[in-house]
Amino acid sequence: MNMRVVVFLMFTVLSSGVFAQGDVGTVVVKATIVDANTKEPVSAKIKYESLPYGGNIGVFRSDKFTFNMEEGKDYLIVLESDGYSPYTETVKIAEAEDGVINKVIELQPNSLNRLIRLEKLIFALGKAAISPESHEELDEISTMMEVNPTMTIQLEGHTDFRGNAKQNLKLSERRVESVKEYLVSKGIDKKRIKTKAFGGTQPLSRANDEESRTNNRRVEVRILTN
Repeated sequence: MNMRVVVFLMFTVLSSGVFAQGDVGTVVVKATIVDANTKEPVSAKIKYESLPYGGNIGVFRSDKFTFNMEEGKDYLIVLESDGYSPYTETVKIAEAEDGVINKVIELQPNSLNRLIRLEKLIFALGKAAISPESHEELDEISTMMEVNPTMTIQLEGHTDFRGNAKQNLKLSERRVESVKEYLVSKGIDKKRIKTKAFGGTQPLSRANDEESRTNNRRVEVRILTN
């Protein structure tokens, strides 16, 4: 085959945003990318890779993308676009319905002081230990900081408002330090991570039920610089 024809065929596949990965792909991911506020399409640099070792990798730019997931493997996707905060997500093959995962990804415009609540980082009463179930969400924060090497964050720790105020403050300090230590263990420079503890002074809810108390025990991530 003529070399010019080969190059043209490769360019056609790349620009379409569809990467063939052989017959082993059993689940198709289809996603569109939009502005979180306007819902208008946003073109982004898109990278995906299979987990845990990145055996299948694709990189392209578009406001939509499609790729096949290799059987039995989850995938990490990372999106970057000028004027928007980096986006990371682990796409799990278990999400598929009839062999397809459809997604609408909303990119947040860059805004300093934006607060990200770690929804899956749940602490047991009086504890600061991070459970293995929380690692995935924290890994997404570390990936976000890796792809944006000038970003600095502040980890803000909270407890439920019940109990001794001084003990609650110390507990929230231990919790943010646990999260900081985890991110540093993933290669993030500790100088890029500030911490602040609030104890029980800023509860999400004062309702007297277990769900509300659990939600009050939290760590949030504030973007200080992009």
